[in-house]
Amino acid sequence: MSSEVLLFTGAVGALLATAVLLGRTLAKRRHWRILPMMGSLTASVIVLTVTTGPFGARSLAVMLAAALWGAVLFSTASLVRHSHSLLATVVSVIGGVIAINAALVAFVVVRFSSTDAPREYALHWLPAMLTGAVKDLGGVRSETETPLWVHMSEDASLLPLLMVVLTGFALSYVVRRGALTRTAGVAG
Repeated sequence: MSSEVLLFTGAVGALLATAVLLGRTLAKRRHWRILPMMGSLTASVIVLTVTTGPFGARSLAVMLAAALWGAVLFSTASLVRHSHSLLATVVSVIGGVIAINAALVAFVVVRFSSTDAPREYALHWLPAMLTGAVKDLGGVRSETETPLWVHMSEDASLLPLLMVVLTGFALSYVVRRGALTRTAGVAG
């Protein structure tokens, strides 16, 4: 791996860890309902991503991806809300990865043709857009053209990073809030 990839991976990991800790900490102090929280997070992803990139067809792809991400994230949060902490953690990690990948696959499918971004490389799109860790995405391009992973990263802008960080925040909040509610129910 190149030093750039390691730097970006480390930065994403640090931001994710901070978001998870913030979610756990806020769960002790605040009680938010899941639906308004997920709606706010989805709206913030849409606003921040649409305003940081070109308008047009890209905006539609961002809105579709954010709506899909919000729906899968809400479903995951609803599923783990009353589960045991270990099970909730495992399910939330799996559900979070599915939410992020589904959203970014939807984004790429709407934005790029199947010849530009071959669909069999769909599981490589997240690491390519987020850190540049995957450079071979199967697209047929000449040496003078911008590589597909760079084009996808530029087009997605903040979308992958926001989704990763906010997924970590939201699901850690829900899991910790559920654990606190169960503890209070047992103690009371």
